Amino acid sequence: MGEMKETVGTGGGTSSAAPAVGSDPRPWTWEEDGYTVIRGNARTAPGCHNNCGVLMYVKDGKLEKVEGDPENPYNQGRLCSRCLAMTDVVYHEDRLMHPMKRAREDRGKEAFEQISWDEAYEIIEREFKRISDEYGPWSIIFGQGTGRDIQQMSRLAFSMGCPNEGVPYFSGNSCYLPRISSMAILLGNASVADCSQFLPKRYDDPEYVVPALIIIWGCNPLWANPDGFFGHWITDLMKRGSKIAVIDPQLTWLAARAGKNWLRVRPGGDGALAMAMLKTILDEDLYDHDFCDKWVYGLDEVKQRCAEYDYDELAERSWVPLDQIKRLAREYAAAKPAAIHWGVALDQQTGGQQAAHTITSLWTITGNLDVPGGNVIGQSCWGIEASNWTAGWGYHELLTEEQKDHRLGVHEYPMYSAGFLNPAPGTCMKALDHGDPYEVHAVYLATSNFLACMGNQTQKQLEWYKKLDFIVVADLFMTPTMMALADVVLPVCTWAERMGFGGMQPYYLGCINPAIDPLGETKSDNQMFLELGKRIQQTEAGWPWDDLEEMNDDILKDGGFTWKDLRDSSWKYPKFEYRKYEKGLLRPDGQVGFNTPTGRAELYSTIFHQVGCGLDPLPSYVEPTMSPYSMPEEAKEYPLVLTTGARVPGFFHSEHRQIKKLRRLHPDPLVYIHPQTAAAYGIEEGEWIWIENMHGKCKYKTSFNATYDPRVLQAEHAWWFPERKGEEEDGLFGVFESNCNNLVPFDTGVSGFGANYKCMICKIYKDED
Repeated sequence: MGEMKETVGTGGGTSSAAPAVGSDPRPWTWEEDGYTVIRGNARTAPGCHNNCGVLMYVKDGKLEKVEGDPENPYNQGRLCSRCLAMTDVVYHEDRLMHPMKRAREDRGKEAFEQISWDEAYEIIEREFKRISDEYGPWSIIFGQGTGRDIQQMSRLAFSMGCPNEGVPYFSGNSCYLPRISSMAILLGNASVADCSQFLPKRYDDPEYVVPALIIIWGCNPLWANPDGFFGHWITDLMKRGSKIAVIDPQLTWLAARAGKNWLRVRPGGDGALAMAMLKTILDEDLYDHDFCDKWVYGLDEVKQRCAEYDYDELAERSWVPLDQIKRLAREYAAAKPAAIHWGVALDQQTGGQQAAHTITSLWTITGNLDVPGGNVIGQSCWGIEASNWTAGWGYHELLTEEQKDHRLGVHEYPMYSAGFLNPAPGTCMKALDHGDPYEVHAVYLATSNFLACMGNQTQKQLEWYKKLDFIVVADLFMTPTMMALADVVLPVCTWAERMGFGGMQPYYLGCINPAIDPLGETKSDNQMFLELGKRIQQTEAGWPWDDLEEMNDDILKDGGFTWKDLRDSSWKYPKFEYRKYEKGLLRPDGQVGFNTPTGRAELYSTIFHQVGCGLDPLPSYVEPTMSPYSMPEEAKEYPLVLTTGARVPGFFHSEHRQIKKLRRLHPDPLVYIHPQTAAAYGIEEGEWIWIENMHGKCKYKTSFNATYDPRVLQAEHAWWFPERKGEEEDGLFGVFESNCNNLVPFDTGVSGFGANYKCMICKIYKDED
């Protein structure tokens, strides 16, 4: 590092009311070796779920390079290849630079015309108001891509009277919400594995305890993480003595270091494995009696439920030997503290919500709930309503009761009424397909490329969307979804060009700080929402702010600081409390206990009991609707189990395929297959094969992986081919060719959550062409 010269800012900056106990005293920008260095955080677009601290090096107004910020306690200077390649994204020749329009009858054709922002807004305002007046504001739905810092989109929808935001490709379809909703109903709040991420001193904080054991379940955290979880914290803790266990169909890097505690579960069999662990801990009296006596509701009922299950049948359904399951259950119960870090593999099956209920019960009965090194409740620590930071901002203040009553799925799936403001994806599919409970007429998609990424039965969905009156798509690049459907295109700027904030909301915040001016006529999503919201809001209460900084200040004011305060300090941590249930910090009435109807952590859910609709109040195992066990006759023709969606370094879902240095690392869509299975079908490594079931087929290049069960295949998701522009008849960049979602049915679980992206039956054969 060369000489550093401070130019702006002194850090700190919080008002006297701010509860922050950690922030960075260094300047937010300085001069270094001819560069202006700007500190900030990487969020979106392009995106991921993390909020890593970055140093952006600018010369003559151009972003020259991005490095990790070694002083940021979140990522401590570590960055992935996507951040390191950020300049390639910012200055890519194919970036969208201007708003565009296209006639509805020209959808799918490259027939766009450049327009001004005023004309783009005028078209959107006119069409949205026309559709709202004719069919009701609920006939317009808003969808966003995953991991975005665009929480203001919900406010845009609500300000115009539309209750349907975050659909139909938000978390409830396949990721995170099945677990979050289960935890919120059972515990009153969501909880996460404690890797000291709540503490600015991190592992050196004297209150923190290193977990004796960490179970990594259904994810590969070195490559993929939920919001606010940085996977290399696991390796940090391994260096500090944590033992790990890994439950995964594949031998990952971490699984290889778990030794005897790598459990190669069947895709879709997680709930059976979890139930066998829960039964072992209860049958063998290994649970925490003191914690359960004081703080747990429904333990006796759960014991009776577990008695109904047979160990051998659970083990057989999980494809894991029973002795391995029992050994891990005993080790987990004995480890103090212990944590479970889980991933979307639990959600991406129709029994995902029930599996989440069972796994939540594991850390509850062992007393690993909200203790240092366990699974801690991440309740808001700033005194700010969580809905102001994420989806749901403005729902209660801006929507009428009639408008709320039109939220898709709110009557069909009661879990969506238990504090969750997203519509149900399953109901959205019905509305798009055949107008049940009402027709959809318009869609606004913000950095969502669902045709490539999350849209199950993609070709059918394309036909649904073609029927809509009006479609707006905002993104960085032309995508298959935009080319196929957009009537109006809005160009988005990157995180290096915009202001905002993000992080482990709302208990750690990092400033998204612009290093350069937006290129061309690009704007941030939030800037678009503010400007468009002022035009189409029902009342002036929707968007009273003059600019983004004023809006961000208003959002942050209950925390006692402004956006510039956050910029000056780069990041802020509040005071975090463990064992909040003992201190009256979880309930709005200030009483001790959990924020549930009984005041206890509920193994037996009183809410599920009350609402009915097929929701089991107790932990249970539900076989996915598409498996060798639930479809034994069909499995004779489709004998293999297909799992999809494992993350690939260098890409985030369908993003980054046009970034050459990243694409060179992974040029082709791969399906991972056991060599024994390939040999049985006469397939060589590197050959292209078709994967097919009763719903569709897709084409992939084979890569041998002997760590999978020979009955299992794993196909990558989100593939499309930007380089094929203009080479195909349909002009959609080959989006249907290697699209594993062609095989995913429209099923959702009884809860309204979950879809079988991770567990399908299929067959394979060589691509003779």
